[in-house]
Amino acid sequence: MKKLFLGVSAVAAGLMAMPASATVVFTSTFESVAGGPTSNGTFTNVQTADGWNATDTNHPIELQRRVAGSPSTGAGQFDGGNVFVELDSTRNSSMFRTLDAGTYSLSFLYSPRPNVAATSNGIEVLLNGVLLTPPGLVTGTGGANTNWALYSTGTFTAGAGSTLTFRAAGTSDSLGGYLDNITLSAVPEPATWAMMLIGFGMAGYSMRSRRKDAVRITYA
Repeated sequence: MKKLFLGVSAVAAGLMAMPASATVVFTSTFESVAGGPTSNGTFTNVQTADGWNATDTNHPIELQRRVAGSPSTGAGQFDGGNVFVELDSTRNSSMFRTLDAGTYSLSFLYSPRPNVAATSNGIEVLLNGVLLTPPGLVTGTGGANTNWALYSTGTFTAGAGSTLTFRAAGTSDSLGGYLDNITLSAVPEPATWAMMLIGFGMAGYSMRSRRKDAVRITYA
């Protein structure tokens, strides 16, 4: 019994040091937003998009469909469809949504707007108004076309009702960076997996002991 417990504990300790598997909470692709653009070369402004809300109703969320630059293409999170967000409608703007309590990781696609300086393409990710680092400020100088890249915040913990925000940063000139395929995943606490493993180990030991008792033979 002691050897089994020590063995399971050692595995559990190793598990606690490993990243736990994540479960996707939501992915925002902005492809089917009510009031969103339906033809190439157009954009629309909306107050809500895929669960995100405009922070300032006077400066809504701009959804763009191939106005300047191309959407991301590729497999998985790099397949961006046709519509993406530009966080600079008439001036620097932002969008937010609230979270349940938990431990999360966040990823998103970003591209500088083509032919726009890095000083105007900045985007920040904030939790309750505090910049999440990584990724910190994301920006870049726009080339002839979009240049999509995948960014991640790493793991962070949020209380119930916490506010997750994407905000334009830099020059406020109605031109800014692009966002797409925002994915939030819930990450179980490693300690939870460790305790489950210990529980399974103890249950296995108990079943093994019962099987030994069932086949024990006694002599008169």
